[in-house]
Amino acid sequence: MRARLSSKERIVRAARKAFADRGRDGVSMSEIAGIAGVKKALIYYYFPSKEDLFYEVWRYSIDELEDHIFSEADGENVYLSKIKKILRSYIDFITSKNEVKKIMDQERANLTREDIESWKRVRDRYLSLKNRLSTVINDAKTAREISKDVDPDSTADLILNGFSITEDPEGLESIREIIWRGLISNSGESTTPG
Repeated sequence: MRARLSSKERIVRAARKAFADRGRDGVSMSEIAGIAGVKKALIYYYFPSKEDLFYEVWRYSIDELEDHIFSEADGENVYLSKIKKILRSYIDFITSKNEVKKIMDQERANLTREDIESWKRVRDRYLSLKNRLSTVINDAKTAREISKDVDPDSTADLILNGFSITEDPEGLESIREIIWRGLISNSGESTTPG
C-alpha cells in the first residue's frame, strides 16, 4: 500500500508538473493549489513566494537527478566505468522523468541571470551538480583513463546540456556515443560506450 503524501509533497509535485507544462512564469499559485488539491494559503505556509516554491521544485528535481546518476557509479573505482554508468543513468533519467527534463530545458537560460537574487540559489544548486560531474571527469583525466585534452568543466556542461536537443532514444544514444568518443580519443580505450 502506498503511503499518503504530505501536503507539502503534494504541493511540490503539483508545482513540478505545472512548471514543466507551462514554465515558472506561466503558472499561478492558485493553479498549483488546484492541482495539489490544497488551499492557496497552505502553499504560502510552506513557501512564502513562488520563487521559494520554484527553488524547492528545482532542488528536489536536481537532488533526484544527482541521486539517480551517481547511485550506481559511486561504488565504481575505475573512472571509465564510472563515466559509462553516469552517461547511461543520465539518459535513463531524462527519458523516464520528463517533467524534470522539461523544467531544466525551460529554465536553463535563466541560470545565467545575475539581475534576480532568487536565481542565485537555483544556479548554485545546478553548479553543485555540474561540479560533482566535472570532478569525476577530472579524476579520470588525472588517472589517465581519458584523453588529456578533455576539459572537465566543458564536458560536464556538454553532458548536462547536450541531451536536451532530442527526446528520441536513438538520438540520445548518438549523443552519448559522441561524448564518449571525445572523452577517450587518444587514450587508447575502446570506443564502445556500453
